[in-house]
Amino acid sequence: MTNIERFSGLETGYSGMLYPMETDHMLHGNVRYYSRAFNETAYFMFTFAGITPEYMRENNLGMAAVEEHSYYRREIHPGDHVVVKTCFIDFNEKWLHVWSVMINRITDEICAVNDQRCLHFDTERRKSTPSRPPFTHSAKAWCRTDPKFEAGTERRAVFRR
Repeated sequence: MTNIERFSGLETGYSGMLYPMETDHMLHGNVRYYSRAFNETAYFMFTFAGITPEYMRENNLGMAAVEEHSYYRREIHPGDHVVVKTCFIDFNEKWLHVWSVMINRITDEICAVNDQRCLHFDTERRKSTPSRPPFTHSAKAWCRTDPKFEAGTERRAVFRR
């Protein structure tokens, strides 16, 4: 089973190609590229929970990654095409736990894994605040059991439903 097949039950939150301008001094994908891809993926997932740009603007609410871990597994180079598969792992009325895996579409190698806890907050008071009821109902449909990376195996990842 390929990694694309293994994670087929997750949403595709990002798909794109690495450009030369997104490389570091060693001509590998730079951290900014990974951060942007995973950030776009998280915001893509927020819309499934009803947290749209309109919702945030109209209600003076926002989402912020307050804890984030990235695990780099394989280098990516200019011209590499990647896909980021993603899901919610857990949530409550104030936060969402977003998990994502970046896979090289050509080699099927896992390039990186990202794990974020994102806080729902009032942008005027700058404090966390409970979300509206649709948030919790919508997010539940997109939750999956904690996906795991098997220790010591950089080519295999296991998704447990």
